[in-house]
Amino acid sequence: LTLAAACADARPHSDLMADARADLEAIHLERAMHRFDSARTATPDDAEAHAQYATLAAYFDLHVTAAEAWERVLELEPGDAAAWDGYFQSLYWAGVYGSDRRYAEKVMQLLPEALQYASGRPELYSNAQGAASDLGQLEAYNAILMDRREAEVGNPVFQHHLGEAQVTLADLQEGDRSQVLRDSLTAVLEELAARHRDDAETPAPILYRLASGLRPLQRDEDKDYWMSRLLAAPDRGILADDVRYWAMVVKLQPLLYGLPESIDEVFGIIDEGMRSPRLVHRAIWAGRRLTAVRQMAARSVAEESGEGDGSVSMATEPPGPDLAPEHAERLFQATVDYMAWQYRIPGSSSALGNLLYYGIEPQWVLEEAIELEEALRADRPGYLYPGSLGEAREGSRRAMINSARGLQARALAQLGETEAAGALFEELATEFPGTQTLAQFGRHLMRTGENGRALDVLVEGLAHGGGSRGTAEEAAEAAGLPVEAVDERLAVRQPIVQAELEARTLGDRLELEPPDLALPDQHGVPWALGDLTGKVVVLKFWATWCGPCLAEFPHFVELLEEYEGDDEVAFLTVASAGSSRDAVAEVLSEGGYTFPVLLDDEGRAVDFKVLAYPTTFYLGPNGLIQYRREGFHEEEYEHQTAIRIDALRAAGSP
Repeated sequence: LTLAAACADARPHSDLMADARADLEAIHLERAMHRFDSARTATPDDAEAHAQYATLAAYFDLHVTAAEAWERVLELEPGDAAAWDGYFQSLYWAGVYGSDRRYAEKVMQLLPEALQYASGRPELYSNAQGAASDLGQLEAYNAILMDRREAEVGNPVFQHHLGEAQVTLADLQEGDRSQVLRDSLTAVLEELAARHRDDAETPAPILYRLASGLRPLQRDEDKDYWMSRLLAAPDRGILADDVRYWAMVVKLQPLLYGLPESIDEVFGIIDEGMRSPRLVHRAIWAGRRLTAVRQMAARSVAEESGEGDGSVSMATEPPGPDLAPEHAERLFQATVDYMAWQYRIPGSSSALGNLLYYGIEPQWVLEEAIELEEALRADRPGYLYPGSLGEAREGSRRAMINSARGLQARALAQLGETEAAGALFEELATEFPGTQTLAQFGRHLMRTGENGRALDVLVEGLAHGGGSRGTAEEAAEAAGLPVEAVDERLAVRQPIVQAELEARTLGDRLELEPPDLALPDQHGVPWALGDLTGKVVVLKFWATWCGPCLAEFPHFVELLEEYEGDDEVAFLTVASAGSSRDAVAEVLSEGGYTFPVLLDDEGRAVDFKVLAYPTTFYLGPNGLIQYRREGFHEEEYEHQTAIRIDALRAAGSP
């Protein structure tokens, strides 16, 4: 059954629903989604069909579509608490990934109504508070909860999230109100714990409040006790899902470093995670199982590393050692299971590449890589990061398609299809020269005895920033040249290639009108981005909790000193809506920084489509956004900033 056929399926509604449920059970999730879509189209009043479709659309990060389906569920069943929960989740993530504040504003607008029906569902609060934080409206969020306080006096779930919201808001404000609130909450929780410690009939919502409330107060021993009680409670329902999920994640990480001694405990945690009622959690646990199996495979051959006469070529395909059959089978099965989940599939290239590293099932890898390429070209759901928009999304698609084609070429090489593999390697290296495509083509040329040509290709890869020096030196020796030939050729090519790459980077301009930005700095001085038109502006969004942001600041200060007195360049930093004034002041004080920091109390980062911190925008003298960089890249930080400033300054000169 093709997806197109599923969309046009005209069979009876009951048959469609039965087949869709069977697909869901078998983890054929994309096909299940299309069948539920056919079912809800055929029978618009079937709330279950809409809900199942919405759940799967959200799984594939189609959050706008999911939100629309949840709206239909709530039209049919306004009191469905799970539907309100799913609706808020889809609205929140539609706003995050689409960088569209309208969805977060809708969450805030609908929250009073949602609380009438779903005040016992923890994730409703998480998404609502996230939306409020992004908008800089935590005060309004607190006010909505306070208006509902009297009606929820007997609801421990509500009481926990009200306290959490109050503390979060207080954390953003100056003074010691936050600590006063924490002390008050601690006293309430201690009294509640004393009352219920010996009560075997304690309801699950109270256990949830104790387990969740003691966690941020760093009361780990008490938290674990109440969590174990909550997990054993017959009426726990969904209350333990998220808390338990994160508890297992924290427990798993150190155990992975102890493989194989901790193998039973590791796979016990993973097996429990795979029983989660949430599809997303199960998909993530499938990925963690693959990680554990990969580590087991790597450690199984670690003792043999370094043995032998060292005569194995770096160009060998497959490059890895032979795995014992039991490890090879386990790795293959874990990869098959992981691929079935089709969840944010970029990790699939790594998973398939790992099989090729050991030479496991190259025919299957070839077929999967072909399907991956076809899915990317058809824009099927689940294959691209949902936060990638516009040209960035197309760039991600091209990179993933090239990665899939590179896997195909490697699989063909392992299957003995040398000519077909070579043609594909060469096509990729010619059309999309980069560190990976050039290195793969160079190794192929070595395998076919074209060592002189291989050396040139591998040096080109090094000039692009690749790390295949050892392979290039091997190619030089195989071509009858000294290893110094690599550096000699690289000295010629690297400046040329780097200049070409920089020219391409600086030529790819965004030409985007910036959103309005008018905010006060830490001293109360108002700043408006529009007032800086005529200058090159470096605009940096950061957060106090962001490690890379803090690591960047010493380099940023060096830039400020370099451009001090330059009236053609201006630097602005914006602290995120989730960064409190006290935390901002502490960062500036500890670093001795005096530059102005705008305080994003209005959630303007959403309008600038900031999904990661730090994110830096470069605006030209015409006031348009021309470049965008995410993250902190210490290597050549000052140089990469300077070339963008110089390019924009030159473009703005008469």
